[in-house]
Amino acid sequence: MKNKFFLALIAAFSLICGAFAVEMDRLAVAEPVNKGGIKTEDVEAIWSMLESSIGGDYEVISRAALKQIMTEIGLTTSSDLMNLNSAQKAKLGQIKTVKYLLVPTVGKFGSRITLSLSLMNSSTGSIDPDGSISKVFRNFDELADQLKDTLNEIGLGKKARKRGISAVLSPVIAFNDAPAYLPMEFNTLMENGLLNSGIRLFAMQNISNILAKNNIDAIHSASPAMYQRIGELLRADYLVQATINRFTIGTKSIYVAPLQKYVTSYNGYIAGTVKIINAQTGLTAGSFVFDRTIDFGTDLPDHIDNTNWLTQDYARYLIRTAITPIVSEVAAKIK
Repeated sequence: MKNKFFLALIAAFSLICGAFAVEMDRLAVAEPVNKGGIKTEDVEAIWSMLESSIGGDYEVISRAALKQIMTEIGLTTSSDLMNLNSAQKAKLGQIKTVKYLLVPTVGKFGSRITLSLSLMNSSTGSIDPDGSISKVFRNFDELADQLKDTLNEIGLGKKARKRGISAVLSPVIAFNDAPAYLPMEFNTLMENGLLNSGIRLFAMQNISNILAKNNIDAIHSASPAMYQRIGELLRADYLVQATINRFTIGTKSIYVAPLQKYVTSYNGYIAGTVKIINAQTGLTAGSFVFDRTIDFGTDLPDHIDNTNWLTQDYARYLIRTAITPIVSEVAAKIK
């Protein structure tokens, strides 16, 4: 009786899961059309990379199934898909085994490689303008590196898996004459604060090397697709980046009556914004502004001895006091 009960329970669970399962759209990746200059084995490699990189809500059908579709329509090569007559479009619309056809075109432009992708709706035979893109790459290595990003741009990329790790990108300095120590001081204190808050982080010292190796710079103006690529390279779920709009450490002379002389008093100000980017979508998941003003003559706690402090010591203290609330807000958003 117990066995029958468990078998019935499993069957019922399967039916419920089946009822709530999301049916994926079926997609066929046609053999890339070679416009010239590309070796046959390289065309085959691009075809395989495309098939394995398609994700999202799409199920890629087999090449055998694609061949059967081509035969039913009366086509022999992938290039024929781009020049369907009305009768062929009608036949294509009758085929229910696939919803979309992705037609790639590759070729040489001087020493560079061109790749065009055209997404065709099989029910109409028309090309979806939002599913079409053309790119030029310096070589095959760059094509392979950026293929996932290219597919992401037209909604065909695979969704990144959650990895439980984030990355702090170098801050953008949005003003001139910033002290050389500012970016490193800011990010080091940011990283330490997040680590102490239980946030797992990609090693900061490795980030710039990885991005430079992949020819990625000017991150402050990156597109969502580029942020997705950075997240993929760093295997991060979230990217944290600050923009520092103003940073000053100034001095003023104050007359101290008991000493009957003027003494130098330091003051500081820092302001900017922090952006948290979802590395799976490349979109901003949250942002906030920060600012902090300190008069070191009156705001410094009594237990801190600043007798021998240099300008950078005052700067570090200013940044540290500004970082504390920043870390709390960032940690709350990405935990």
